[in-house]
Amino acid sequence: MSSQMFTLEEATWAWINTGPIKHKAPIGKRFLKGFMAGLFLSMGGMLVNILSADPWLSTNAPGLLKIIQGACFPVGLVMIVLLQADLVTGAMAIMILSTLKRKVPFWAFAVDWTIVFIGNLSGALFYAGLLVYYTEIYTEAMVTGSAATATSKAGPAINFRENFLRGIGCNVLVCIAVFQASLAKDVISKIVASWFPIFVFVSAGFEHVVASMFLIPEGLMQGSPVSVGRYIWNAMIPAFLGNILGAALLVLPLLYLYGDDEHDPLQVSGETLPTTNGIQSTGYTKDAESADGSRPSN
Repeated sequence: MSSQMFTLEEATWAWINTGPIKHKAPIGKRFLKGFMAGLFLSMGGMLVNILSADPWLSTNAPGLLKIIQGACFPVGLVMIVLLQADLVTGAMAIMILSTLKRKVPFWAFAVDWTIVFIGNLSGALFYAGLLVYYTEIYTEAMVTGSAATATSKAGPAINFRENFLRGIGCNVLVCIAVFQASLAKDVISKIVASWFPIFVFVSAGFEHVVASMFLIPEGLMQGSPVSVGRYIWNAMIPAFLGNILGAALLVLPLLYLYGDDEHDPLQVSGETLPTTNGIQSTGYTKDAESADGSRPSN
């Protein structure tokens, strides 16, 4: 009977070998994958805003509200994992590993993160503006809740340091979610494995730079007094930097524990396998172009 999951070594090397595939992929495809991810994650963000509209929960049971929001938000991440879209937070993990293993040039991470970041932001703003704000699907209570969410994330009550540290906590959990999904071979296992770490990060109130690309601009459109400049300085930049460190806190131990060259499938097999976009690949990574590092279930 075949195993129900990939080994930790196989999953780690799948992430490592995804880096050069992503690096050689056409810019248009990389941007589109980022756009799709920003769009999908915003769907979960919309649910967070809808739930924030209940004044009784917000006032009398804020902890329960957080738990319910945490249970709903992961729908976007599940779409990203299954449809192989690209989050910049996942790209952080992939490119750190690939750079340290010298699979890509040292400057490749900056190019990849920029393309995916712009794609994520475009997708999130498209969803926030055209599919939520201009469709007027929010009730008055939802509008108020959306504005309050943006103010809580970027307003004067929170500072750069707090969002930076929250960004670290967030991306440790996000990368755990995606890595666990990449261990699984079937769809249901991927969904369950990715769901619970995201549930924890949202319930705890950690900061994800892409989630906030929807939540804060949508709140600004709905009347939050936070300025665009304050959002960028007080939320986007610290969350982005914190997310980088959060990714490193997971992938560096994975690299040390399971990233030895002896586990490289190319070295183990001693074979030269077919290429994808001109990049030598392995049997289980040749189609893995996603920043989240997950693989098709063969």
